[in-house]
Amino acid sequence: MADDKYASAKPFDALSARSLAGKREYVRGLEERPEEERLSLLVECLCDESWYMRELAEGALNRCGESAVPALIPLLGQGLWYTRASAARVLGRLGSRRSIPQLLAMMDDANATVVDAAALALADVARRGGAAALARALYRLPAEAKQRDLAHMSGKDRSLGDRLATLLANAELMQLDIDEPPADDSPIVRQSEEGVEWEVLTGPPPVPAPKRDGGDGGTGSASGA
Repeated sequence: MADDKYASAKPFDALSARSLAGKREYVRGLEERPEEERLSLLVECLCDESWYMRELAEGALNRCGESAVPALIPLLGQGLWYTRASAARVLGRLGSRRSIPQLLAMMDDANATVVDAAALALADVARRGGAAALARALYRLPAEAKQRDLAHMSGKDRSLGDRLATLLANAELMQLDIDEPPADDSPIVRQSEEGVEWEVLTGPPPVPAPKRDGGDGGTGSASGA
């Protein structure tokens, strides 16, 4: 049964519309509401038992952008499993670095679907410029939890796991004393990664060939070339 609070908030005509078209129309209507009301009702849609309604709400919340983040983060630690999973998916698509600690906490959830949703959301955040912020959050976890979560994400995306492992090995970046989770393109991250970025992306930098002695009459290049 749908969440009672949500059911009481919906107009009667929306409650009686069982078709997919009716649900689409209802969510489109919510997008026309003032921001505070729109966000509140879209968040309530994530409590609906209909997967299609939740999917529509996820898309609408994604279109709301950064303004939806404060309304979504509290859902990660409360409510039904599918509501938490929906909220995680949206935050991942929004690339919300602020949600990383709560998403990492979801990796301890007893529900496997929630754990997978959290891992995929964290991977999305990392791909959207939050890899350094994710690595810093992992760095602060107990060793066992850190290795478990890193292995889970590496299983979903090997290249992401390799990048996180490289970032975790960057002691300067991990121990920076900053309050906000940094973006990957911020000067503070780029400066701390200087000298390792080539290795992250392509493997170790090429080793220059040894110089030949000037008197060697072999196949070396002609003088002045």
